[in-house]
Amino acid sequence: MQILIVEDNAFNAYCLSRLFAFINKKLEIRIVNSSFAALSYLRENNPALVILDGDLGVSDGLHCNGPALANLIWLTNPLLPIVIWSDSEAMRTAFTDVFGQHEKLINEHNCWPKVVSAERISSSLPFLLNFRSPQRAASVRH
Repeated sequence: MQILIVEDNAFNAYCLSRLFAFINKKLEIRIVNSSFAALSYLRENNPALVILDGDLGVSDGLHCNGPALANLIWLTNPLLPIVIWSDSEAMRTAFTDVFGQHEKLINEHNCWPKVVSAERISSSLPFLLNFRSPQRAASVRH
């Protein structure tokens, strides 16, 4: 099963990938460091889950980052589960707006702090991976 991590900080991405490896060695983790790389990857692959950093190192505000990328992803793949991985309140607010536009709920399973535990990831994975089914997606909408 593929998991895509979109994170511009190599150390943060490495640490999260190690947590996933600790949880389940069979997971195939892919790391990209920009929205463009993520979109390119998604054109050719079908991960089970995408984890998005909020601030992807861009300097033009909230338009070329995690929330904007989540919007683009859901326009073409509305059932793909996305995890917010950010401590920034501004980014969480921007993600909240995008999640609302796509009728997605935000909860402890899909909104993680940067310092996330293996236990939280383990408890979130069943919820997130079940989210892909149309029945589950319909049941968690507003």
